[in-house]
Amino acid sequence: MRTRLTTRGVLACYAVWMALLVTLHYALPGLRTEAAPLIDLTGAAAIVIGVFLNRPARRAPWFMIAAANLTGALGMLAARIQRTVTGAPLPFPSIADVVYLLEYPLFVAGLVLFIRARSAERDMRSVLDAFTLTIGLGLLAWLFLLVPDATNPMMTWPQRFVSVAYPVGDLIILMMLARLLAPGTESGVAATLITVGTIAGIGSDVAYDLIKNSGNQHGATLLSLGWLVCYIAWGAAALHPSMRGLTQAAGRRLSDGTTSSVALLVVASLIPPIFLFAHAWHARDGVEGVAAIACGVLYLLMLTRLWEVASSHRRSLVRERTLRVASAALAAAGSAEEVARAVRDAAVTLMPGTPADRAAILAVRDGDRLRRVRPGESGRPPGEGDPVEFWLRLSDGPVPRFVSLEEIQAVRRDAGVSVPRYPSDARYDGALLCPLALKDRPAGDPFLGVLIFYGDRRVLADRSPALEILADQASLAIERVLLNQQVIRQRGEALFRTLVQDASDVILILGDDRRIRYATPSAADIFGDVVVENSLLVNLVAPGTREDVDRVLDLMFTLSAGGLSPGYLLQIQRLDGRAAVIEVRGSDLRNDENVDGLVLTLRDVTEQHQLAEELTYRAFHDALTGLPNRTLFARESASALASARSSGRVAGVLFVDLDDFKIVNDTMGHGVGDELLAAVAVRLEATIRATDTAARLGGDEFALLIDDAADAEAVDTFAERIIAAFTEPFTLSESKVITSATVGVATSEDSDDVDELLRHADLALYAAKSAGKRRWRHYHDSLTSGMMQRREVQAALEDAVKNDGFALVYQPIVALDSGEIVGFEALLRWPRPGHRTVLPGEFIPIAEETGLIVPIGEWVLKQALSDMVRWRRGLPPAAPAAPDKAGEWGDGPHISVNVSARQFFDPGFVAGVRRTLRRSGLPPSALLLEITESLLLGENERIRTDLAELKDIGVRLAIDDFGTGYSSLAYLLDLPIDVLKIDKTFVTGIGSQWRRHALVEGIIKLSQPLQVDIIAEGIETETERELLAAMGCQFGQGYLLSVPVDAAAAEAMLVRGRLVRELPRERRRLPDGRYLRDL
Repeated sequence: MRTRLTTRGVLACYAVWMALLVTLHYALPGLRTEAAPLIDLTGAAAIVIGVFLNRPARRAPWFMIAAANLTGALGMLAARIQRTVTGAPLPFPSIADVVYLLEYPLFVAGLVLFIRARSAERDMRSVLDAFTLTIGLGLLAWLFLLVPDATNPMMTWPQRFVSVAYPVGDLIILMMLARLLAPGTESGVAATLITVGTIAGIGSDVAYDLIKNSGNQHGATLLSLGWLVCYIAWGAAALHPSMRGLTQAAGRRLSDGTTSSVALLVVASLIPPIFLFAHAWHARDGVEGVAAIACGVLYLLMLTRLWEVASSHRRSLVRERTLRVASAALAAAGSAEEVARAVRDAAVTLMPGTPADRAAILAVRDGDRLRRVRPGESGRPPGEGDPVEFWLRLSDGPVPRFVSLEEIQAVRRDAGVSVPRYPSDARYDGALLCPLALKDRPAGDPFLGVLIFYGDRRVLADRSPALEILADQASLAIERVLLNQQVIRQRGEALFRTLVQDASDVILILGDDRRIRYATPSAADIFGDVVVENSLLVNLVAPGTREDVDRVLDLMFTLSAGGLSPGYLLQIQRLDGRAAVIEVRGSDLRNDENVDGLVLTLRDVTEQHQLAEELTYRAFHDALTGLPNRTLFARESASALASARSSGRVAGVLFVDLDDFKIVNDTMGHGVGDELLAAVAVRLEATIRATDTAARLGGDEFALLIDDAADAEAVDTFAERIIAAFTEPFTLSESKVITSATVGVATSEDSDDVDELLRHADLALYAAKSAGKRRWRHYHDSLTSGMMQRREVQAALEDAVKNDGFALVYQPIVALDSGEIVGFEALLRWPRPGHRTVLPGEFIPIAEETGLIVPIGEWVLKQALSDMVRWRRGLPPAAPAAPDKAGEWGDGPHISVNVSARQFFDPGFVAGVRRTLRRSGLPPSALLLEITESLLLGENERIRTDLAELKDIGVRLAIDDFGTGYSSLAYLLDLPIDVLKIDKTFVTGIGSQWRRHALVEGIIKLSQPLQVDIIAEGIETETERELLAAMGCQFGQGYLLSVPVDAAAAEAMLVRGRLVRELPRERRRLPDGRYLRDL
């Protein structure tokens, strides 16, 4: 597309430029000597540009044309130089004439190269056409140009030679052009432009010679127009994309040209006799004139004769090609309709002008009648058509015969057959009847049918050989089609017998007495080893199902008689006791003399029926526990609710959710989780009545339907029973597992429909979970408003996640001895628009339930690292701290980020940490990730792998709130833990409770040999700070040291470096080493 647009643009610019130069040439006579050479040079340049733009297969012929174009400008330049040097008028011949004459060999060479590129084979016809045209025009040139110039006594021999050379060159160019543009070959815009330009240039040459010989200079100014057009057209031809076709093979010449090209050759050939006649007329020579007329007439007669021979040859080729195509179509025809279509198409081609519906009519014998076969239509009923005797009388033997329309109507009238009406403007006066007959047919009778071609008598006589061949081929095709149909019919009957004998479906034929008159061998597969034929169908089944069989037979005999073919699914029991499900279909053929009975088709669908029942069961039951699923439970609940409404009783729904099931599933594996769910299902079924329903809704959610209860209190009793049932551990294959359950209760007394009943039970369950684990709640109206508030909070939380609507505050982590800041813990806040700032404890549970905790945690990590990087850049370089002063935090302040269990178990968590660290540029050792003890429960290999990978990255790991959960120092041996954070509940009161003091001191002492740092949380008094420092606790955080602050205040704290005073080196101790009373 780009090349096309460039070529068009260049061609448009070229046309505008040339129009401007031509206008200047004729409008300003003083600039003609400059404008004409510029036009020639532009034409030559356009040819070169066109070659590079269009990239023809061969460039040499175009460069030859460009060189020929350039000779015009060079000739003008040579003339101007000669006039300037000599100061005299330009002589004839001059140097310019020599340059001008170079145009002819260059242009002829270019045309020859074009001819060689386009000619795929030797084409003598085109050569003869070119010579014919050139000799005819050459005679005119000889008489009016060459003879006057060659015999002019006023000219010298060089002058005569140059004068003769111009028209001779034009004739040679004209002959080459005629050979290039041979009739029957394709030509494009480029070829047309070259032709126009060449003829215009030759026209100017001829006009110049004639004016020179006559001495009349009138109109000499316009002579240059033809030469200018010549150079302009050659350049435009090279710029047009079709110029590539002039150097590509034109292919084989398929035709002898159009009527206009033949007429042109005729005119060129008649030039000599016309000239003789004109000369005789002028010389008053009667003998010469008669001879000229005779030559012309004889020549026209010979041309006419040759034209007729060529036309006859073309018609023969058309007939041969038509019969060849028809033969292939007839050989491929698979039906009489396809044969009729092939014959009709051939007849339309052979006899143009005849209507398609009358060009060829095929009638095939069908018993004692001839049935017309219409292309594209199915066969007619056997009763339609004309009697065979009528067409045998009309054809009068096997030989094709022409019959007039009047004869056809008369014979039909005599035979009592309907007489067709032919249109008054019909282009035919009769028909050629071609009987279709074959000797030695297997059927005996050779007569197959008749093929009728309507048309004019003369046309039919001319086409009769081809039509007879077409009729013979049609006879063979019809015979082949009939034989194929017979073979197919016989094979179909044999196949039917085979299928009936071997098919798995059972076919029975019952008489009016309902006895089985025929049965296929496969009947034993349905009824067993019993005698089927001549037995009543009801006697082939057990007595318990005979009534059903008799009822189905009644229906089938009744409905089949009305034309219906009903089908039924019937469950029977065989005489040997085996049950079966059969599909029964019937067809009433009692009126068919070949059958005379009710045909039953039986199919054993027992397996399909069982499979359908199994699929139905699976669609409404849980695959793991076998309990009803949510769909079936909702259906059963709707039924129980309707029953309770009508009976005045109460129906209740209990939603049961397992507490901490995800922890069991993640730590002990999904296999143990599935085993626990199956055990829970068994226990739940044991807590309810046989009339109640237990279901699994999905995951660890179960539901119970209490039907026909006395009141709501009775339903609540089941909730208490479920809570009690979960106090006992579940004995699984590997170990015992203790899990609790939370229950939500709703009844028909507080619900209008089943959807509301289930929704209320869900709300009650949510309320129970919010109040704590291992309890139950009954629905009340206030729960709905609470759920609405929860949904509002969830929607606002989702918007905050999308818009980064959170904020971080930072609480310093301080070296207890020196009071210096070693890091910050990032704490999340939610500045909810229109509300107070929301603390994590109020929205983190919702975020964990909905999964929003994952993107929130990613944002916290990214923001905390970004702030720490900014703070570190603002700090001055500091000398490394002593190990006893700063532990492992001597390389700069660190940032501590909390990680929830839901976030940690996200598959992309570790990769996200790695990616965020890499983008921030913060050293991995400056990041401390705080995880909870609940995440470490069990022996989950993935937890160990992820912690080890984080450790390999360089990230430090801490156990947050140590001591509040399932605390175990074994974590420090098995897992790569760097820091223990002692929860505030243990720190508060260590100055007044010696047991609490001893417990904290023991944790610190045990962690020191393991090289685990200790951070004490919730330090609020100076006493707590001093006691913890004395125990060996290195770091702490709490309101004594600093409340959480925003990022700017945290940065200012880092600049100051120290928050509290340094502790004295000598501390007070009691003799027994206790701090309880003295401090």
